[in-house]
Amino acid sequence: MDTKYVKLSEVESFTIQKFWGYKWKKWDNDEHKMLVSDKYEQGYKKTYQVDTNEGKMDLSAGQVGSLLEACVKDGVSDLNNKTFSVKTNGKTGMEIRYYLNLVREGYQDHPKEEERNIDLDW
Repeated sequence: MDTKYVKLSEVESFTIQKFWGYKWKKWDNDEHKMLVSDKYEQGYKKTYQVDTNEGKMDLSAGQVGSLLEACVKDGVSDLNNKTFSVKTNGKTGMEIRYYLNLVREGYQDHPKEEERNIDLDW
C-alpha cells in the first residue's frame, strides 16, 4: 500500500493518529528530492512526522509547540486522537502562516443558520 503524504495547505482539518518524533530534512533542488537525516546537518530543518486521518504530514517544531500548548491540561499534553483546524493568513510562499486550532468536542465554529436566528418575541 502506498503511503499518502499531505501538506497543511491541502487540508482544512486533521486528526493525529500517531506521532513519530523528529527527523532532519532538507530539499535538494538539483536532485528534486527530500534529503533525510537522523542527526543535525547544516542546512537541514527539524521536522516532526505524524500520521493523520488525511495521510502522513510533516510539522515544524513551532507548529508542534502550538499543538501541544492547545492540548495542555493539568501540565500534561497529549496530541493523539486530537483534531485541529487549519487556517492561513491568505498568503503564499515564504509569507504563508498557518493557524492550527484544537477542535473541541461538541464545539461548532459556525452554528447552523437556524441556530443563529433566535426569535425573541417578548
